[in-house]
Amino acid sequence: MTRYGRSLVSLLKMIQVRLRIPAVLIAAGLVVGQWDAVRNRWDKWTRPSSLDSTTSHAVSTDTEYFCPMDPGVLSDWPGKCGVCNMGLVRRKKGDATPLPSGVVARMQISPYRVQLAGVQTLAVEYQPLARDLTTGGVIQRDGDRATLRVELSTRDAGWVVAGAKAVVAAGDRPEREPWKGRVDRIEPAREDGARPAEAVVVVDDPGRELQAGSYASATIERPVAELAPFATMPRKPPAITPGEKRTAWICPQHPEIVETEKGRCAVDALARAPHPLSDHQRVRYWCPMHPKVVADKPGSACDECGGMILKPRIVSFSPEGQVLAVPLSAVVQTGSKSVVYVETMPGMFQGVEVVLGPRCGELQPVVSGLEAGQRVVARGAFLLDAETRLNPSLAAAYFGAGPGATARTATTIAAADSPLEQLEPADRAIAQTQKICPVTKKPLGSMGVPARVDVAGKVVFVCCEGCEAPLKKNPAKYLAKAAVSP
Repeated sequence: MTRYGRSLVSLLKMIQVRLRIPAVLIAAGLVVGQWDAVRNRWDKWTRPSSLDSTTSHAVSTDTEYFCPMDPGVLSDWPGKCGVCNMGLVRRKKGDATPLPSGVVARMQISPYRVQLAGVQTLAVEYQPLARDLTTGGVIQRDGDRATLRVELSTRDAGWVVAGAKAVVAAGDRPEREPWKGRVDRIEPAREDGARPAEAVVVVDDPGRELQAGSYASATIERPVAELAPFATMPRKPPAITPGEKRTAWICPQHPEIVETEKGRCAVDALARAPHPLSDHQRVRYWCPMHPKVVADKPGSACDECGGMILKPRIVSFSPEGQVLAVPLSAVVQTGSKSVVYVETMPGMFQGVEVVLGPRCGELQPVVSGLEAGQRVVARGAFLLDAETRLNPSLAAAYFGAGPGATARTATTIAAADSPLEQLEPADRAIAQTQKICPVTKKPLGSMGVPARVDVAGKVVFVCCEGCEAPLKKNPAKYLAKAAVSP
């Protein structure tokens, strides 16, 4: 190469080195400036030319797809939820979506606002809670035996029983470790009101340290698991039998409707979502009309209903001596309701109505409304509740999210979504004339959308699918007095 050629190559290399950074900046600026055009062309090249049968719905600018189980998952196109793998449901943008049963509010906030509000969550767990009562009295001695009589209020007398554990502290011996004791007996209040109910506590005092006539306080404890209604809750889950169902199928909007097979909800036709059972959960079967009629296996019938097939439900078994508990800071009292905010996915919170037991220190036992493992807002619950009331736009797409969240009133919602209103006009007229299920004698609509049955040349409606089999088996028995169409 000539000297002139070498000089030219050196010059080009120098220009390349000097201009590479400006060239990158110019290219980045062009991409940013034309980002919408670039994205549209990319979508055009990569989007499928046609949709399969499961996504054949037309897509328009006012349509979106959401997941009923994880409402924070939104898409402009049909598909499946990336969280629960459930098929997305189509709706018009801005349409109100009914809240699931038991949910009183729902909101989604950004991670920044979660951090700003100091929201913290924790998992709901089983704990050995105990209810306690601290009261005082005067020590009495009968030979080597020391006893302490303490008064009981009407409320406390209902749960303090003989045999309950107690610890006794002497007023004149504050430095001494408390004595152990137990409730020997309960003496009821006198009918004339001259004396309240009393508990007689026997104190373990072999050294005779407690002096007769001295004041002492007793703290009586009783495990919450022994109190109603916790005492009647299932305990110790049985062994899992071969072939036993370990997955239930639940409607996202009606979680109280449980099935053991994949399908659609009888109320709103939404696809049921899979619900894998925890180690402490089992599928059991019961009669909604006669809750005491239960069975461990499918296919069992209720004799009191004339052969109605028992419906599945999820039964949670508690560890021995423990109850499900939430911190007091997680509970928001709204009038007569107790609400706990559950984190269903990052940034998505649902206000769930719960039934709680008596306070135990900084914890409160849960009767119903929550399951072990759910994450509840333990810090910041009151801020979330305030947001749903002061800023309904956070959840304006959901009924019940806050006052003014939708123009539809509770009365119009109830009327539009009532079970009978969801029938076709002709079927609705038949059901309204019939009024009563011929099998259970319950009002049609009390168990959801009535089931249509063609039997003996007649159209008959029953309260639920479980009544179809006994009706077809013995139509003469049930149709004799039923007002059915010819």
